[in-house]
Amino acid sequence: METNQYMEMFLDESHEHLQSLNEGLLSLEENSEDVSVVNDIFRNAHTLKGMSATMGYNKIAELTHEMEDVLDLIRKEQLKLDEDIIDTLFKCLDSLEQMINSVADGESEDVVDVSDLVAKLSAISKGEPAPAAAPAASAAVENTAAAPAAGIELSDLDRDVLRQAKEGGLLGVHVQVTLSETCLLKSARSYMVMNALDELGDVIKSVPPAEALEQEKFDHSFDVLVVTSSDTKAVEEALSSISEIDKLVVELVDPDVPAATKPAAEEKKAAPAAAAAPAPAKAPAAKKAPAKPAAPKKAHQSQSVRVDIDKLDTLMNLMGELVINKVRLEQIGQTHRLAELTETLEQMDRVTTDLQNIVMKVRMVPVSAVFNRFPRMVRDVSKELNKEINLTIEGEETELDRTVIDEIGDPIMHLLRNSLDHGVEHPDDREAKGKPRTGEVGLIARHEGNNVVIMVTDDGAGIPAEKIRKKAVEKGMITQEEADKLDDADAVRLIFLPGFSTAEQITDISGRGVGMDVVRSKIESLSGHVDVETKVDEGSVFKIKLPLTLAIIQAMLVKVQEEMYAIPLGSIDSTINIQPEDIKTVRNKEVIVLRGEIIPIIRMEETLQVPHVKDSDEIFVVVVHAGEAKAGIVVDNLIGQQEIVIKTLGNLFAGLKMFSGATVLGDGRVALILDVATMMQQ
Repeated sequence: METNQYMEMFLDESHEHLQSLNEGLLSLEENSEDVSVVNDIFRNAHTLKGMSATMGYNKIAELTHEMEDVLDLIRKEQLKLDEDIIDTLFKCLDSLEQMINSVADGESEDVVDVSDLVAKLSAISKGEPAPAAAPAASAAVENTAAAPAAGIELSDLDRDVLRQAKEGGLLGVHVQVTLSETCLLKSARSYMVMNALDELGDVIKSVPPAEALEQEKFDHSFDVLVVTSSDTKAVEEALSSISEIDKLVVELVDPDVPAATKPAAEEKKAAPAAAAAPAPAKAPAAKKAPAKPAAPKKAHQSQSVRVDIDKLDTLMNLMGELVINKVRLEQIGQTHRLAELTETLEQMDRVTTDLQNIVMKVRMVPVSAVFNRFPRMVRDVSKELNKEINLTIEGEETELDRTVIDEIGDPIMHLLRNSLDHGVEHPDDREAKGKPRTGEVGLIARHEGNNVVIMVTDDGAGIPAEKIRKKAVEKGMITQEEADKLDDADAVRLIFLPGFSTAEQITDISGRGVGMDVVRSKIESLSGHVDVETKVDEGSVFKIKLPLTLAIIQAMLVKVQEEMYAIPLGSIDSTINIQPEDIKTVRNKEVIVLRGEIIPIIRMEETLQVPHVKDSDEIFVVVVHAGEAKAGIVVDNLIGQQEIVIKTLGNLFAGLKMFSGATVLGDGRVALILDVATMMQQ
């Protein structure tokens, strides 16, 4: 079977099953009596085993098979779930993820050694006094050569072939396979058996013949005679990972031992093969078995389709070009006053807006795609730190653009690990403060206008501003005089400086001075903003604000001398006209007072370092915000609101932090897009 065409589907579905297994085990750890969760975990492990075996990944199939045995005992209440079993199953999931990632990278699954885990799972299965469930492939391996068991008879030609093989140092091996009664794809399983045996040697006979196996004209067992250089143990191992095999008999065959001398015990093995006689009568029923669920399954499949993200990126780029040309046509219509063109463009505008909304929605992915990986991480880290921590997730159905989803995982992970390590105190310390021993960490997502806000909260020790000031001065990041001028909120924000850390000891979790600056730079590269609010002994809230999409946005076009710039509408509070005397000076900084609020002024001419031409009687100010902070940007003229397509500047302009990208205007000119958050920090 050609498996390459199914590889992408296999990898996608494997990751989905691993995620479901992680969630199921976390839930089972909380409530070990929930049988429905055990059944769900068992089904995911069983499906992953079948998929892996079909694709030829025998190690993955072997490990999931052993997991399946343990889970089967648990759901049948023949095995009591304990912490050791849970930890072992979690280690299995980590190994499975490593193997699947290796396969995705084009490497072998053999890079991960799972022999110890397989042995431990096997010991767990056999260690209970209650009778264990029958494993999926139980093998009766016989190393003494004899005549084959009933179910396959040797002709004179077969014996001649076996004798020649024996003279050449090869072994004749008889394999008897009994499939599970619930197996629906018998032909597929028989094909997998034959394929595995072909890789070990030469198949010289099968009962029933190969054609009957392909057409499912057999009951649930069949026999194969193979000549191989491998021993019976190797043959057994090659077949034991194939799912839905109830019984596997592997034995050596001596062509010179007559059938009449078979031991009496061998006769008992003939029973399964003998049952194959009435196969034709049962075969139609086996084929019809999947017919009942076929209709709903088809209906479900029609609801969605997997699409390569590159195709969506191409679609978004084409949509962007369409928007640019639409704006160009609007300008031509206005310039030449073409009524018919203007009328057509109004209709085109509605169509392109609808199309744009659909393309945006297609690219939107729930943040649960990122959030789902963190409960497991919180569980592992809290155990490592000997802390009791409960993670609460809210708003996981909130949707973000796929390009943003792919990038925010690491920043959120850094913030969570920071809360777990620095934020939440040790249970004894919490108790001494009158807090519950179990710390609360929250992961919250919600919409705010055209933005999505993601918050990481904890009820831990908080961040003492004085300690931050002291550390920043010690590390030479700021002077003592600068530290004294900072209010508590600004002092706490120093944790986002590169290399800043308050950890007394370096651990695997945090304390190397990397993390918070990485968070800020990553979020700002996504045109977002990160801030922190904290109260000592009450906890901290890290707040990430991100745009819903990064491709097409509404912006305000402004002019500074002869150049055009775009300011994202989501960052604008208002636009005002002021007189020169309205600008005041406070602490050597220009400010204006707007509705009782003091707002610092940013002069674009000075920021962009362009020559000053002349003073004007009227000054245009665009009031912008980044988080809770506000500023007024002084520009020469306001052009108006327009839909723009964001284009990246490329590596050549990577140092221009003031601009988040560029856009092509309707007349073909390029306008740079201002990064409001970066401008306000300068």
